[in-house]
Amino acid sequence: MHDIENSARHAAPAFEDAPLQGESGLAYWLERARRELEPFTHLIPATSSPRGLSRRRTAATGLALATGVVCLGGLARVAARPTPSRFDIATTRLLQRRPSRTLTRAMVLISTPGFAPLQHVLTFGMMLDLWAFGRRREAFFTMMTMGAGATTGIIKIAVGRPRPEPAYVRATFQFRDNSFPSGHCTHYASFYGYMFYLARRAMPPSALRTAIMATCTSLIALVAPSRVYLGHHWTSDVLAGEIVGLTYLFTLVKVYENVFTAEPASQPC
Repeated sequence: MHDIENSARHAAPAFEDAPLQGESGLAYWLERARRELEPFTHLIPATSSPRGLSRRRTAATGLALATGVVCLGGLARVAARPTPSRFDIATTRLLQRRPSRTLTRAMVLISTPGFAPLQHVLTFGMMLDLWAFGRRREAFFTMMTMGAGATTGIIKIAVGRPRPEPAYVRATFQFRDNSFPSGHCTHYASFYGYMFYLARRAMPPSALRTAIMATCTSLIALVAPSRVYLGHHWTSDVLAGEIVGLTYLFTLVKVYENVFTAEPASQPC
C-alpha cells in the first residue's frame, strides 16, 4: 500500500512537464498557456506609499508632463514651418540612403499593426481577452488607450502639416491626411506600452512574460524609424508621436494605479 502511495506521489508532478497518456498535444499546451496567463486574474493591488515618497512621485509626474508639453510645443513650431527643417531632411536621407527589398518589407511589417482596421482588431481583441479572464478594469483601460489616437487627431487638425512631399523623400504610398504627429507612434507608445506595463506588473518571470515585454519594447522603438524610412512622416512627426503616446500612457497608468487599484491594506491580496 505504501509503495502505491509513494509511486503516485512521484508520478503526480509528471503532468507539469509532459502530456498525460491519451491527452492531445493541443490540450496540454492550452493548459500550459492558461497557467502562464493565470496571474492576470490575480493582479496585486497597489499599496499605500509614504507621504514623502508620494509627494516626490507627484512632483516627478508634474515635471515629466511639463517637459513633454514643452518638447511637443517646440516640435509643433518646427512642423508649422512652410518647408521641412534641415534636421528632418537629413535624417530622412540617412534612413533612406541604402534601400532594399528586405529592409522595406521589414519596415512595412513593423508598421502594419498600426493601420486600421488591424489596429482596432488587436486592441478590441486584447480587451476581450482580459474581460474573459475577469479583469474588467484592465479591459476598460485597454480600450482607453485608443484615446491617444483622438488626441493625435486634434493636434493634426490644429497644426495642419502636410505629408512629406516626393521632392524630398521616397514614399511607398502617398497619404492625404496631415502628418504631425505620427498616429502610429502615438498608438504604439500607448497601447503596447500598456501591454508592457500589464505583463511586468501581473505576470511572474517566465519565457512568455519576457517575450511579451520584448515584443512591446521592439515595436515602440522600431515604429518611428519605419515611418520615416517608408516616407510617411518626418522625424519631428515621429518624435512628437512618441511624446504624445508616452505622456498619455504615463497619465493612464497613474490614473489606473491611484484611482482604481488602491485598496485598503487590511484586505487580502
